[in-house]
Amino acid sequence: MITAAKPSCLLAPLTPISTGVSPKLPELDGIELVAFDIYGTLLISAAGDISLADDAVSIESIERAIALLGERAKAIDCGLIASFYDETLRAHQAKRRGEGINFPEVEIREVWRDIIDRAGIDGVALADLESIAINYECGVNPVWLMPHVLEVMQWLRKAKIPAGIVSNAQFYTQPIFESLAGTSLKALGFDASFLEWSFQLGEGKPSRVLYERLAESCEARGIDPGRVFYVGNDLQKDILPAREVGFMTGLFAGDERSFRIGDVPFEVAASLADAVITDLNQVREVVKFR
Repeated sequence: MITAAKPSCLLAPLTPISTGVSPKLPELDGIELVAFDIYGTLLISAAGDISLADDAVSIESIERAIALLGERAKAIDCGLIASFYDETLRAHQAKRRGEGINFPEVEIREVWRDIIDRAGIDGVALADLESIAINYECGVNPVWLMPHVLEVMQWLRKAKIPAGIVSNAQFYTQPIFESLAGTSLKALGFDASFLEWSFQLGEGKPSRVLYERLAESCEARGIDPGRVFYVGNDLQKDILPAREVGFMTGLFAGDERSFRIGDVPFEVAASLADAVITDLNQVREVVKFR
């Protein structure tokens, strides 16, 4: 079995690139839950999003990941593995679309299992697949904590405001984040009832389904969706669907790599969100609680 390195050992510090836009920081009263996107919001992402959002395949990262198999990998053509990766990923997405899912999300461990089986590599356990997937993701999409994540989470915890997540993600997203943070999501104040990961549902943003599930979880706990403040960096995937289910929204404009508003002028994008956040610390200026 592969001896896996901590995800943080595979990564190096990144610094956000200023978007140059101005924040919009109204005071939003009565907020009872603050939820976040992960990639590009809580994490600086070199790719600007989870790597699966990009069609590019990195042979160099595949070589490094497959090398974890040791002797079993020596006769493997990593160029062939790269083509398998692309083909298998597309096949899994097409299967979900055939099931009526407009914005399909794959389970990356199933993708890697099919790749390894197709390559004829025997004796690869689930833990080995996970190590390969994490190593590949850290290579193709280096990430680091966005500045002031830990301070904001500490403030929310002290204020007794639960935190949630709605993210296009994979199994590795949580351990990568926790490895960089040096602690668990629970210890940071994230409530397990308010965590929505696309890979668990097989459907991703901009579908409203993840947001609707969070809204339902809030209502089950007596929290009005109108008292949820959701912060994300993508107008189409984050702000608009969150707004449609009734959440208050904060457009995160803290890193040029991940700030996504499409062809919409910034002024229009800003008008569609309740707040524009250029530094996570500004959440403390916006969120007012009872």
